[in-house]
Amino acid sequence: MNQHLMNRALPIWIVLLLVMAPMAQMAMAQTPFAVTNLGQRIDPEDARMVGRGGWGMAVSDSLNPGFKNLAGLTALQQVAIKFTGYGDHVGSKDDQAERTTNRTISPDIRVGLPIIKGKLAFSTGMEVYRSNQFKTFAENIWYAWDDTLTGNEQFLREGTMWQVPLGLSWEVRPGIAVGAALGMVNGTIRESVVQEFITPNNGASSNPAPLYVANGRVQEDEFQGTAWTWSVLVSPHDRLKVGASWRAAHDLDVDRKITLAGVAERYSSTWTYRLPDEYRLGFDLRLASRWRLGADYQMMNFDTGHGRDDWQDALTDEYTFNAGLERSQGFVRRGGWSNLPLRLGMQHRQWGYEVGGQPVKETFYSVGTGFPFRQNLGQVDVALSYGKIGSLADNGVESDVWRFTMSITGLEKWW
Repeated sequence: MNQHLMNRALPIWIVLLLVMAPMAQMAMAQTPFAVTNLGQRIDPEDARMVGRGGWGMAVSDSLNPGFKNLAGLTALQQVAIKFTGYGDHVGSKDDQAERTTNRTISPDIRVGLPIIKGKLAFSTGMEVYRSNQFKTFAENIWYAWDDTLTGNEQFLREGTMWQVPLGLSWEVRPGIAVGAALGMVNGTIRESVVQEFITPNNGASSNPAPLYVANGRVQEDEFQGTAWTWSVLVSPHDRLKVGASWRAAHDLDVDRKITLAGVAERYSSTWTYRLPDEYRLGFDLRLASRWRLGADYQMMNFDTGHGRDDWQDALTDEYTFNAGLERSQGFVRRGGWSNLPLRLGMQHRQWGYEVGGQPVKETFYSVGTGFPFRQNLGQVDVALSYGKIGSLADNGVESDVWRFTMSITGLEKWW
């Protein structure tokens, strides 16, 4: 893609990102584990990071920037726009039934702007990091006075938690860079239960009507708050980079609205949810001319958070370990496929709450590559992952997940 075409393409990309942004809050059913607490953790890492296992705390790349550690953005020489989306194919089962679900989500849209090239950069975007989408429909039996009622019960849980990070990155001195971001956090969790009673009915042969009126309950919690993240990236050796970040514990103000149907009633209340500190640490080691080894570690002590008594007993420590290899892009004349980047990696995570009395654990294995634009004015990265979430023995349910992730990075001259 030449410079002229790139200039024409960038406005189209910007429009695409603005159109796709609301879709980051829309997703179909997830694994059964998303039915409790804060839902399923979303990985906003771009496809390059996903392909090598998710590590990226020590990334500092002017041509394919990563936003996991904002301190690495000081390398920017051009305006960078990055859009990431992925699709899941999930097979879940318990000791009674199996189900298959599919969903798509765009968890991360980012913009990086070099204020002073190679020295100072600004960044913003939208990052989704928790998601709650779950729906069930089941037959049930109730007892009221001397009657035995039969019918069905529908449960729906939906919503996301996301933030708009406003960040600055500054190179203090060669080999040492720092970053800071103010995240404006928002989100909604909506839960609804509808009970429909089919029998007993009025006994009419042509149009039997239930004797008991259907009822429902809708609870909606709207979260709002701010969170500070501080990060650092150091290069103690020309082959080694080390990155770290701290997302400070913060409060989310919650407005709750509850609506009852059947027995009409509506009321609201406010409360506060406390999210714990989040710590991240990672490294990037250059092994040879084109090969790199990296790893990240993330931790949140969710059992120190508080706010909803019905969640508290199930909360536990959340941690994530990412590791993998990356072969960078080659520039050998007529090198063909061997010039493409190659990525391999794995991710292991323990969720921040228990299901069935045991923590939920997941492990993913990934492979990926990328396709650069002409003149290195951007890149398309792709990754294919397979993972398993939970276990029948420990949690009473488990899921197999196939995931395809794609990122588009565009670069444009600033001045």
